[in-house]
Amino acid sequence: MGTVRLLDCTLRDGGHINQGNFGKNVIKATIDNLVKAKIDVIEAGFLWDTETGDDVARFHTISELKKYLPKDMGNSKISLMADNVDLSHLEPYDGTVEYIRLSFRRTEFEWAEKTFNILKEKGYKVFINPIHGSAFTDQEYLEIIEKVNKLQPYGFAIVDTFGAMRQSDLGRIYYLIEHNLDKNIVLGVHLHENLGLAYSLGQYILNIVSPVRDVIIDGSLFGMGKVPGNLCIEQFMDYMNNEYDTSYAIEPVYDAIDEFIMPIYEHTKWGYSIPYALSAQCSVHRTYAEYLTKKERLKTKDISRLLKEIEPEKAEIYDKDYIEAIYNKYMDSSYDDSESFEKFKKAISDYDKIVIIAPGSSLKDCKLDKDLLENSCTISVNFMYDEFDTTYHFFSNAKRYRYDSDMDMSKMIITSNLIEDVENAGYIISRNELVYHNDIFCDDSTLMLLNLLKQCYNKKIYIAGFDGFIKGNQNFYESSLERKVRDDDYDQNVRIDIIKSRYSMLDVEFLTPSIYADAFKG
Repeated sequence: MGTVRLLDCTLRDGGHINQGNFGKNVIKATIDNLVKAKIDVIEAGFLWDTETGDDVARFHTISELKKYLPKDMGNSKISLMADNVDLSHLEPYDGTVEYIRLSFRRTEFEWAEKTFNILKEKGYKVFINPIHGSAFTDQEYLEIIEKVNKLQPYGFAIVDTFGAMRQSDLGRIYYLIEHNLDKNIVLGVHLHENLGLAYSLGQYILNIVSPVRDVIIDGSLFGMGKVPGNLCIEQFMDYMNNEYDTSYAIEPVYDAIDEFIMPIYEHTKWGYSIPYALSAQCSVHRTYAEYLTKKERLKTKDISRLLKEIEPEKAEIYDKDYIEAIYNKYMDSSYDDSESFEKFKKAISDYDKIVIIAPGSSLKDCKLDKDLLENSCTISVNFMYDEFDTTYHFFSNAKRYRYDSDMDMSKMIITSNLIEDVENAGYIISRNELVYHNDIFCDDSTLMLLNLLKQCYNKKIYIAGFDGFIKGNQNFYESSLERKVRDDDYDQNVRIDIIKSRYSMLDVEFLTPSIYADAFKG
């Protein structure tokens, strides 16, 4: 095969984690360490359309970059990436930045072509990097390769934006490119870790590449990049040293990881993650998986089902309204609950008191009155209360439901979105009827239960563990219930407004402290 070089993109792709805000000293020291490690190409960041300040690895001009570079660059070259920005202002090539890589969607080729011509005139070596490579049809690849051959850039890249490629996919795309791309154009390869395959795919491409094709493979320190991250460059340096007798110095890279990357990783994790693997398996934009994961209401199998609903024409570019409509349709499964509703209404009609036990942390500190519990209808909300055998268990959240073979399913009240996953529940209530409170949507499980009770019960209600979320606090009764709290959890006003407008007339008494207690007083 031809020459193989490694490109480190930590300061550029890794900058998705911290918006490029590494700090001036870290940017400089990272480049120093990569030079010591003999990395062939160091991508120092993005070219940006405005000035960004000294602490950010994003540069409006080449002169802004120079202060970060060591006097002796050894054999390392500097690269920058541009993504749909105007570069007509950029200084001519002066040896500081060897390569500029143009990242763009298929619909943005006109920008790439125009910018390529500007940069070529200025003397730069330019890479054409169309993203979302796994979403290209063979015909689309052939069409763009034909255009690239006319431009004659320095390089052309396979970019696995979705992290969706397996060996068969990468092999098919590579051979398509190899048989049609001019031999003098360098092949770039950028791999993501959605399926945990970046390291093996990097090795695979070197096993099949043409003897006359030069290759540049991207990686980053500890795989740093937009979750789930990239090929770990330290791994591939070791592979190259062992298999191809190269002389990359790995210790400076380890130092950079220890000193600069791990502190960022401890704050914001990246790496293999099932939701992102699912987005790759479904060949859809990663942000769809992020949106569904943040709901904190879905199990992994639910996320998988929803991602499979995304139409191919919507897969490449994230559309929040589109995925929200898919989510709402999935959750708002229509269900005729008239029989279950009347059955539940009759079952609780003989009770003078109902005690709702929600999973807030106040349950740990406040001992509930045993006599009250024994003489009331008790309903736990999205968890099993281990201090008392409650009369009923109400579940609206798939992630909270846990099946136990000893469970008395006749005591189980579920909302209709759980029908596929919960068999033989005693009561199934339409979720649609419970999440809307006077035309206000809120899928808070305790409010949903109150909505149900308001429709079928008009006696005394006691509430425990419905605390409200407080930043910095442990918000749940037990650690197994802890989850990543959504931003809207901290917005208490929606719940308070619903309570005041819909439930303040109920005869409610709180057994544990709650930020919602006053709202029930009208």
